[in-house]
Amino acid sequence: MGRRHGLGFAGILALAAASAAAAPDPVAQGRAALAAAREAYRAVPALEDTLTYTVKAPGAKPEPGRLDVRLGAGNGISVEDPLLRAVAVGPVFYLTKSDAPTKFVERPYAGDFAATLESVVGKGSLFEPVQVAMRLGRDLDACVDRLRFNQLSALRIDGFGEAAGASGGTVDEVRLVADNGRAEARLDPRTHFFSSLHMAFTPTGAPAGVTIEIDARFAPRVLPASASVVAFDRGSRRAVPGLADLDSDRLPLGKPAPAFDLPSAAGGRVTLAELKGRVVLVDFWATWCAPCWQALAAAQRVHEWAAAKKLPLTVVAVDTMERFPTEAERAARVRELLAARGLTMPVALDAGTATFDAFGSPGLPSSALIAADGTGVKVHQGLFPDLEAALEREAEIALAVARPKTR
Repeated sequence: MGRRHGLGFAGILALAAASAAAAPDPVAQGRAALAAAREAYRAVPALEDTLTYTVKAPGAKPEPGRLDVRLGAGNGISVEDPLLRAVAVGPVFYLTKSDAPTKFVERPYAGDFAATLESVVGKGSLFEPVQVAMRLGRDLDACVDRLRFNQLSALRIDGFGEAAGASGGTVDEVRLVADNGRAEARLDPRTHFFSSLHMAFTPTGAPAGVTIEIDARFAPRVLPASASVVAFDRGSRRAVPGLADLDSDRLPLGKPAPAFDLPSAAGGRVTLAELKGRVVLVDFWATWCAPCWQALAAAQRVHEWAAAKKLPLTVVAVDTMERFPTEAERAARVRELLAARGLTMPVALDAGTATFDAFGSPGLPSSALIAADGTGVKVHQGLFPDLEAALEREAEIALAVARPKTR
């Protein structure tokens, strides 16, 4: 028998090791792409970016969203959604609300935009976007965290590759995973700016199989350096202590609140007229709205607080802005989600958003406090720190007014 020619086992192992050493590490490539993006956002004199996104959820119509970002000279930052605007200029941070034009919140600012913003709004709809984190020179792990949209659990880089760009050509794609979902961030290989972001996740506490998707598009534009890129004009507005004090003018306070007569998720009806004589807290939410779960948890605790104290206060969670084939399917999904979260307060179904619209379409999540005589007392939009405490404090004031005075 002739002599065998070949590498032999040791040679095969050596070749495999050499090939493995030569193969690119996708995680390292992903980190390198994000590091290049961080340097690009730091290098520009100034930049404005509009992030448009769509939220998709089972049984709901796609909901659009928008976030406008401006990066100015130094640590000048402006982040704005349709409701809130946060501006950091020099040593001062300002927060305004689109429907509270006469007031603003003011805080000292030392360069940590995320911490200052969270101290005012909590983990709500407005957060430090990734462009800001990169502009301020945060480490890569902190920048990756900003891609969560406050919805995914901790993200980690899982891969890297090329993908087709929206307008032709290819883009860099950094793939990320979390315990409750995944995300793909795409970057322009020429500018290193973000071009799109897609994520899919199951909100914490939601039943298995309930997946929410967010598709986002970036539109960055480099600007010449100018202090006016980010500015704040106090004008005649006055400062108030916090977000809870930025009263909305959507519900005419002191005037009759919109009447509602809605089917209950548990059967029967929930009617404002039948609740006259009781203070009523209405919490607007939707099954596809992940931030709503935090507001619902606060409303549930207010419900339990009122029950424990035997207070004449009714909390009603109004499910709105949904799109299911039938109302029966909708009610079933609502009951499933409530059971998963252990929520026991009354829940009403706002078909066609008529009640939500009557309250001025205040956004999700939002709440309205109605006095015992049926007049509007307070409207809150979005999440903010100490939401539960604020709701209880305001309910106590309304209850005190409703109690008959004794001699």
